[in-house]
Amino acid sequence: MKANHRNNNHNEDYEIGKYTISVAEKLTGAHAHHIRTLSRAGLLKPERTDAGQRLFSDADIDIIKEVSQLEIEGINLNGVKAILEMRRGERT
Repeated sequence: MKANHRNNNHNEDYEIGKYTISVAEKLTGAHAHHIRTLSRAGLLKPERTDAGQRLFSDADIDIIKEVSQLEIEGINLNGVKAILEMRRGERT
């Protein structure tokens, strides 16, 4: 189960995949290529339909937004991964 990054989003649907990549693009402002890169890097774990289409949850959307903000601040992908792991308590 994915870590809940925002306490105000604590509900049953938060981690259920429901948004296609095109909707995720609109919700986050991130390009599909970048979203796929984040998935390959292990930062996102979208569900897949039987046809293989990615479905992103509200938790994934929040992570994409958080990563985008960190990147704007000049942090590279390895740094972003470390920060997110620390925030989830996976790294000290």
